Amino acid sequence: MAFSQIRRLPLSCSQTAFWANQRVLSTGRPCSALKSITANEHAIQKEEFFAKNERLQRPTSPHLTIYKFQMTSMLSITHRATGLVQSGLLGGFAVGTMILPGTFPQFLDTLTQAHFGPALIFAAKFALAWPFAYHLLNGVRHLSWDMGYGFQMPDLYKTGYAVLALSVVVGGALAAM
Repeated sequence: MAFSQIRRLPLSCSQTAFWANQRVLSTGRPCSALKSITANEHAIQKEEFFAKNERLQRPTSPHLTIYKFQMTSMLSITHRATGLVQSGLLGGFAVGTMILPGTFPQFLDTLTQAHFGPALIFAAKFALAWPFAYHLLNGVRHLSWDMGYGFQMPDLYKTGYAVLALSVVVGGALAAM
């Protein structure tokens, strides 16, 4: 019996029971309030839906192509992304220290012997420091929201711009060390 063939009884039936293609009341009589459909019938209904939309010349929803991104949504997406990046980096470094042969000073010595320029080293350090700084500062912003502060639209934008600016400054300061 397919999972799609098992349905829950409506609230009008006195008790809920799960049966394949059949509804049963507590008295044992069938409850005909719902019609059972199979997975095949569901696919046919779905196909009929798209055929009807095509026949009526209904446009397909453009989804993200017409969405105007707002600063608040972009900051939220960036907060999640920086959290994922940090988790991935931390996990990768941890696994790397267990798997790779050698010690940390040996890897640092290899990097110094590569003679990368100061600009490239600063950029690499900034790429590691900025997600940390942004996620930390935006986390403080979220904590202020948890306390009930900063929910007015002007406050959301002020704190958002402040987090962006401060994260660049803090990330640059960390990269300069």
